[in-house]
Amino acid sequence: MWLKLFSERINILIFIIFLFFFFASLFLNLPAIHNGFLFADQAVYFAMTQSIALDGDLEYTRKDLARYYYSFDAGPQGIFLKKGKDGRIFYAKSFAYSLFAAPFVRYLGVNGFLVFHSLLLYLILFLGTRYLRLINSPGLSLSIILTFLFASITCVYYFWLSPDFFNFSLIFFILFLWLYKELARKSRIEPPSAPLEKFLLSEKTDYLASLLLGFATFSKPPNVILLAPLLLHQLIKRRLARAVLMTLIFILSVALFFGANYLLTSDWNYMGGERKTFIGTFPLEKENITFESVGHPMTSEGYFEKFFLPLTFVPINLFYYFFGRFTGITWYFFPAVLALFLFIFSPKRLEQWLLLLGAAGGILIYVIFMPDNYGGGGGSLANRYFLNIYPLFFFLSPVRWKKRELIVTWVMAALFISPILVSPFRSSASPATHAKRFPFKALPVEMTLINNLPTNTNPRAFRVDAGITEYRGFLHFLDDNFLPKLEPTGIWTRGPYACEMILKTYYPLKEIVVHLLNNPRMNNEIKVMVEGQKQKVILQSKQRATLRFPVGRGFQIKASHLYRLKIKASKGSIPYFEDPTSDERRVLGVFFELELIPAR
Repeated sequence: MWLKLFSERINILIFIIFLFFFFASLFLNLPAIHNGFLFADQAVYFAMTQSIALDGDLEYTRKDLARYYYSFDAGPQGIFLKKGKDGRIFYAKSFAYSLFAAPFVRYLGVNGFLVFHSLLLYLILFLGTRYLRLINSPGLSLSIILTFLFASITCVYYFWLSPDFFNFSLIFFILFLWLYKELARKSRIEPPSAPLEKFLLSEKTDYLASLLLGFATFSKPPNVILLAPLLLHQLIKRRLARAVLMTLIFILSVALFFGANYLLTSDWNYMGGERKTFIGTFPLEKENITFESVGHPMTSEGYFEKFFLPLTFVPINLFYYFFGRFTGITWYFFPAVLALFLFIFSPKRLEQWLLLLGAAGGILIYVIFMPDNYGGGGGSLANRYFLNIYPLFFFLSPVRWKKRELIVTWVMAALFISPILVSPFRSSASPATHAKRFPFKALPVEMTLINNLPTNTNPRAFRVDAGITEYRGFLHFLDDNFLPKLEPTGIWTRGPYACEMILKTYYPLKEIVVHLLNNPRMNNEIKVMVEGQKQKVILQSKQRATLRFPVGRGFQIKASHLYRLKIKASKGSIPYFEDPTSDERRVLGVFFELELIPAR
């Protein structure tokens, strides 16, 4: 009696949490929060969803563009479009998420996306608690699912107007439909009487899971890997007929979506063909502005020839995948790593081994086939593609948790991602901000992602010209401890702070020569590190010095050679306050120029 009453109270608590997010989603002033600006995926999904909701099509028109400006003043920056065979322009992304969000956007505008997400959140909390409650107490069950959501950056993507939270939810629902009845049978629960419980314990859930997997695969094709554990489970259990029917349902589901895309756009591949991205100027905004006259090509055709890296990079990327500064799941999705640890040291079920197989396969797909962009692009926060894999770790972990595991998880969240969680919108708009301070500054930088690091969203920190001879390179700054380049040949570091950067060249170097100029301070100790080699020098006011560092080929990716540099002055100076004749108001550290000596 008391257990049933407490269970009902848990359901009430879940509903209260839902109401909080529902009303927050309904009344948030999203255009103001985003400063009238959406970029890339968020821009295209908002425009495409409006088109589906209000026009019933996927065609990009001048009316779509004008309608977009009623919500966001900056226009659809970074929107992806493609030209169809009949000359019309279409949105060049999967429409699965937009199709489900369209009814909410039609009646609630831009807030409709988050209202839709609030319903997904309610289902995740309800189903996740129901699954865990087969073994744990109701209160602990709710605590575990809340920890998986809110002690990781998953909850931040709730606020993104993009498919990431939707894809996470789909995978979660698929796994629940597959695994709930298996755990229930092992737990020997009482025969079901409620219609919902009867359905959840029936084989029909496997067919619904296959149908939803088709949706998830159209939304994000690498999700097809989840079909393997679903079918292997049926084959191992000698349910051949069910496995065949599940396969047919999955194929029909995928074919339905890709077929609809072909009928609407005359192309089955929504990312192929003549595909472009547009910034600043958009097709059809004026009669003389056409698809051909503006934009940058972004087709997926020829992808492997352009972006595929040798398999020798796989171990490197796997290390970055778990421990990298900007994408490491150990820091951003610690519940997944803890679940893997608990799995290793706990009794294992067949379903858990299959989940591990699916998770490993999913990670390898991204690491092998997207080696320079496995995290989701420079504008992403942490590894957004991992959201498609993260639910597997929820079900991989032993069902019975202890309070100490929850405590450890929240301590890790407090240490690493609390700055992100307390300011989700700010963190989303500036996805590298948290990683410019300790403890992230102590973590390894993902060298393979040099062109897709979140620091690249700052144009002043991305591909800054470097070199004082005819041999040139580009600097990618990893923090804010530099002053925007005003001098033609060099750059000032900012005050007494360590300035970390990566030098990229298209030829190997024999030596990097660092020319230094001190600020007005006396006895200023300057430390320079190049590729792990450390040197220091003490300079007097406005004194110069030169340090030489022999280097090799660096970290090589195809034609690029990457070299890590760090420069720090022990004393900063603001000449404006120290010299009556100076108008220099910047906080100066040390001025440096790079002389690049190529290998012969």
